[in-house]
Amino acid sequence: MSDKPKAKEPVAATTPATEEATDVAPRKPSAIMKIVKAIAFVSILVIVQVVGASMFIPSAADTVRLAKQYVAATAGEAAAAGSHEAEAGDHAAVEDTVEVELGTFNITHFNPASNATLSIDFELYGSVLATDQVEFEHLLEKNKVRVREQVLMTLHAAQSKDLSDAGLGLIKRQILEKTNRALGHPMLHEVLFSKFNFVER
Repeated sequence: MSDKPKAKEPVAATTPATEEATDVAPRKPSAIMKIVKAIAFVSILVIVQVVGASMFIPSAADTVRLAKQYVAATAGEAAAAGSHEAEAGDHAAVEDTVEVELGTFNITHFNPASNATLSIDFELYGSVLATDQVEFEHLLEKNKVRVREQVLMTLHAAQSKDLSDAGLGLIKRQILEKTNRALGHPMLHEVLFSKFNFVER
C-alpha cells in the first residue's frame, strides 16, 4: 500500500459573471406578449358572444313565418275594426233618422291659381235622429248664419278634384264636422247633396 496523497479534484472557478447569472430572477414577459394575450382574451369573448347571439337569431324560415303571422295579425285587426264600424253603422241605421234641409246654395268662386271661375249650385240636407229633430231644428235656427258660413267656406276652399269626386266624400266630411261644431253638438250624422252642379269656366 502506497501512501500517495490523493489528488484533489479541480474546483471550478466561479467568476463574478456566473454568480450574477445564477442570482438573476426569471425574465418578465415583454409588453408585446401582454398585448397578444389581451387580444386573444378579447377575441375569445367576442367569439363567445357571437355564438351566443347566433343561438337566439331566428333562421330565414322562422323570419318568413313571423312575417306572415304579423301580416295576418294586422289584417285581422283591420277586419275587426271594419266589422266594428259596420256594426256601428248598422246600429245607427236601425235607429230612426230623418232628413232635414240645411239650405240651398249658389256659389261663384274665382280661383287665381288656375285663372278659372267655379260655379257651384246645390241643395244641402242632413240626417239626424228622429228623437233629436226638434232640438236640431232649434239649434239650426239659432245658428243658421254660422252654419251657412261654414258651408260656404268649405266650398270656397275646395279643389276641383274634390268637387269632381263622384261621392264628394271629402267635402261631405268637412261640412259635417264644421256644421256640428257650429251647432255646438254632434247631432248631424250625415250630409247629403241634392242637385249638385259644378261648372269651371
